[in-house]
Amino acid sequence: MAIKLTLNSKEILEKEFNNVPRGYDPLSVDEFLDKIRRDYKVVEANFLVERRDIENLRDKINKLEAENEELKIQVSKYESRLKDIRETDVVSMDNIELIKKINRYEKYLYQHGIIPETIK
Repeated sequence: MAIKLTLNSKEILEKEFNNVPRGYDPLSVDEFLDKIRRDYKVVEANFLVERRDIENLRDKINKLEAENEELKIQVSKYESRLKDIRETDVVSMDNIELIKKINRYEKYLYQHGIIPETIK
């Protein structure tokens, strides 16, 4: 967020007020101080907005870190469940299903008087 100031530190440092017989011209001093006050209001407003944005981002970070920890816990649960399962276990289950199917076909063929070993 860009801050647009009407003064800079050099202008403040080098500002000279008109001399009057009993000190500085009060109107000149008041005008200058009003400029400074406006600038500080701008800086302060920007600071408050940025502080609020920082707090919102910190809250978001905390929420995401908590969610990340929860996801890590879930991943570890799934890893512990799946650590004993191997790819060969899936293949062997498929093989068992195929063997059962072959067994049913053989029974069907035997019931109809055909010997499966003689089929080429």
